[in-house]
Amino acid sequence: MEKINPKDIEPRFLYRILSGVVGPRPIALVSTTNSNGDVNLAPFSFFNLMSINPPVLVFSPLRRLRTNTTKDTLNNLEECPEVVINIVGYEHVEQMSISGGEYLSSVDEFEKSGFTAKKSTIVKPPYVGESIASFECKVNSIVALGNEGGAGNLVVCEVLMVHLRNGILNEEYQIDVANLDLIGRLGGDYYVGINNESLFSVAKNGSSLGIGWDALPDEIKFNKFLTGNEIGKLASVNEIPIQTKKGLTISSKIDYEEVKLLLKENKVDDAWKLLCK
Repeated sequence: MEKINPKDIEPRFLYRILSGVVGPRPIALVSTTNSNGDVNLAPFSFFNLMSINPPVLVFSPLRRLRTNTTKDTLNNLEECPEVVINIVGYEHVEQMSISGGEYLSSVDEFEKSGFTAKKSTIVKPPYVGESIASFECKVNSIVALGNEGGAGNLVVCEVLMVHLRNGILNEEYQIDVANLDLIGRLGGDYYVGINNESLFSVAKNGSSLGIGWDALPDEIKFNKFLTGNEIGKLASVNEIPIQTKKGLTISSKIDYEEVKLLLKENKVDDAWKLLCK
């Protein structure tokens, strides 16, 4: 693999590398206010969920690479430590992009982007009326990660109130992810959309452990016909099916296309039986 020491290249090139491979990243559309009551709205993809109890979200406004100046969002939070983190979907990605423009601090990005500002329940900044979800938060801390251009400022936000679009929550408090049209940030100008066609599941049994890769016969571990994902499925069973335990001899005449099809259909026990037939 190619080796790169971060200290040997310019920060703007390191940004291209890190933002290009660390993804897709969720996007926080952040609304804040300053001490004068001016409202700011801006997207941040250095963002994630960090705790449930207490509920904590974090995001990081970077210092500008070219000028080493701080963004309005960070300046506002240092004056008024309250924030709303909004989540929008594919239908509003262009509006969200507009809100990320380098406007003067006196400009209201809600008006520029066409989003609707709704009065929050607890905090001063408004939330985005078109959002899938909005989280009213107090800022617990801001941690400066450096002083040079490109340095992040980790904003730790405790959720005080949650707003959810009607119809996305069922009686078990589960979100119908397939119908949200969520988006993620990639490198450069690229985004990714999440929908029924792009979703896939990885079955997990929380009550027991799989046998693991190390417990597989060498004929499986070093098999040139199966992918890492396919071998991983074989290693995820709680135990190798009882019919194949005796001797566990891997057949020398295997229809790997059929094995692959069974694994694609998550018929893992049947795949094992075919391998040891």
